[in-house]
Amino acid sequence: MREITLDITTFEEKISLHRYLKETLDFPFYYGANLDALFDELTSETTPHRITIIYPKKPQGMMVDYLPRILNVFHDAARDNYHLEMIYQEA
Repeated sequence: MREITLDITTFEEKISLHRYLKETLDFPFYYGANLDALFDELTSETTPHRITIIYPKKPQGMMVDYLPRILNVFHDAARDNYHLEMIYQEA
């Protein structure tokens, strides 16, 4: 099982967040850097992954609205793909 920790506590905008996700999760070069593309990549995973997401209690900047949406994508992807296990930790 591949274990990955995503610390998204420092991000205040989505462009750098998606760049971080692409690099950390080894997404392909054509990753679309949006929520639909994130869902597609997560649900197409065929090897077991345990992903721990460390997220801020009080998000800043654009993340105020975006954080709940991205956490929902991870939750929905894990529901649809039995290869994914998500662990959420509030910082």
